[in-house]
Amino acid sequence: MKGAFNINRGNYEGAYEVEGLVLQTRDQLAKLFHASDSRRVIFTPGITYSLNYFIKGFLKEGDHVLVSGLEHNAVMRPLTQMKSRGITYDVVHTELDGSVAPEAVERAIKPHTRAVIVLHASNVCGTVLPVREIGEVCKRHHLWFVVDSAQSAGTIPVNMEECGIDFLAFTGHKGLFGPQGTGGIALADGVCVRPLLSGGSGVHSFERKHPMELPAALEAGTLNGHGIAGLHAALDWIKKTGIAAIHEKEMALAEQFQRGIETIPGIHLY
Repeated sequence: MKGAFNINRGNYEGAYEVEGLVLQTRDQLAKLFHASDSRRVIFTPGITYSLNYFIKGFLKEGDHVLVSGLEHNAVMRPLTQMKSRGITYDVVHTELDGSVAPEAVERAIKPHTRAVIVLHASNVCGTVLPVREIGEVCKRHHLWFVVDSAQSAGTIPVNMEECGIDFLAFTGHKGLFGPQGTGGIALADGVCVRPLLSGGSGVHSFERKHPMELPAALEAGTLNGHGIAGLHAALDWIKKTGIAAIHEKEMALAEQFQRGIETIPGIHLY
């Protein structure tokens, strides 16, 4: 990116150059996550914003949500806030090693359950949840399936189509190797989220109402063009290197760390 230009704000070469880069990055992410349409890839300042979008912009009074016992406070704090608006949740039985059985999810479903929100991999114990199997449970019971990929995107394959994921939240600064302040949402077909913010899109500027079409509907204000450019370069590197190779190196480092600490007196290894 050659300069600090703002997309949707002018008919000049620099703005079009940045717009093209943003479109390319949406396409990269749609292909990485197997999203149906790059227009349904939304940029946010980070995954906490992304998860708030679903919890506060999709759920409504009377809805019940299931979560695992591993969830980050980016999920639990918004859910706790929304209890005052009539949204309730239950924590699915989670084993001491962090594992969550799909059967446990199914047993916890109530008549008014509307969504299941789980992380793909834990930032605390490293447990990887069986999102494909949980997605099958959600499909059978007509529930929306939300996945927090903060600790997996870029190091573990994430396939929205195969896992039945309706709302995928991602961050750019971890396994995607992008800058801080980047993240987003990938929406499956049929998922409509209420905008939490409005204005400043640069699209249909003379209209009082915020744009309804995606991605502009959920991208109020100025996009982080420089951050998205960094994410674009990182995604190119991931494609060239391969997720499998990245995961193999990560596992080798984890094993090296485990061997180094397991003989230290007083250390209890889970």
